[in-house]
Amino acid sequence: MLYGLLKGIRTLSVMGMCKNAGKTTVLNSLIGECGARGELLGLTSIGRDGERSDLVTNTKKPEIFVQEGTLIATAETLLKEGDISLEVLDTTGLPTPMGQIVIVRARSAGFVQLGGASITEHQKLLRDSLFGFGAERVIIDGALSRKSLGAPALCDGVILSSGASYDPDIRLTAEDTAYFARLFTLPGYNGPASETRFTAVKAGECSGAEELNPLIPRLKEGAEALVIRGAVTDSTAAALANIGKLLKDTLIVCEDASRLLLKRASFEKLMRFTRGAAVLNETRLIAVTVNPFSAYGTHYDKDEFRERVASALESAGLRIPVLDVKDV
Repeated sequence: MLYGLLKGIRTLSVMGMCKNAGKTTVLNSLIGECGARGELLGLTSIGRDGERSDLVTNTKKPEIFVQEGTLIATAETLLKEGDISLEVLDTTGLPTPMGQIVIVRARSAGFVQLGGASITEHQKLLRDSLFGFGAERVIIDGALSRKSLGAPALCDGVILSSGASYDPDIRLTAEDTAYFARLFTLPGYNGPASETRFTAVKAGECSGAEELNPLIPRLKEGAEALVIRGAVTDSTAAALANIGKLLKDTLIVCEDASRLLLKRASFEKLMRFTRGAAVLNETRLIAVTVNPFSAYGTHYDKDEFRERVASALESAGLRIPVLDVKDV
């Protein structure tokens, strides 16, 4: 079912809103569907995945099952945790708490554990190495806590996995899922922008400054867009709120969705006193998956959860497929 959504995507990031959101189930489904079509996959992770039980909740987790030939970038010490025969292709020297990352080829089908780089630049190196060894598609196991792993510079597409482990309140989980989906579907902006921290754009001309205050006179004249380089945080939103009256006709533009590190309340407030938000580099969100099982015992009704997430996405104006992890 997921395979049909992968057209045009060479690097995919599966990002979980929390632990036990169903990422591994999604990953196994993708591995199976791609393998059935003869695709050679490359796999890596931003942290650790594929262990038999959750180290925090001590609950059973699905393991990662790979096909023979699969290319894997993982921490050296995790190789012994799997049961595949393997060929070591490269020792990268990239460090993790579980040892340096090595690139191996599976010489038999079986279970593996993934432990990869948490730095975006290192992930780019691993992605390129996996392609260099012949991968036709690379899948990165990610997490919203490392939202930069969904940046357009690293991946072509994102699957967002949400689950009952996020919060006991099904309403909150559905609304936050729609919020993060909204960030990953912000429209692109094609206007001018400087490399400074803040750029005010008026009538096709741009004026940049490292701090916001020097741009206030220009904003008073009316700006079409305010382009922000780097992270957009709650404190950034608070600074913009202080000059909110100047921004009612202004579009807030950031580099990409990975730079938006705002709580939902801060983002929604920002949208109320501006013309909206856009990004210089768009992200392609291809699906949202939902897992009604909670590692903490507060399970959701599976039909209600899927319907609530679908409704929240629709209310946000998003037409994104919502799939139960057991049906992918």
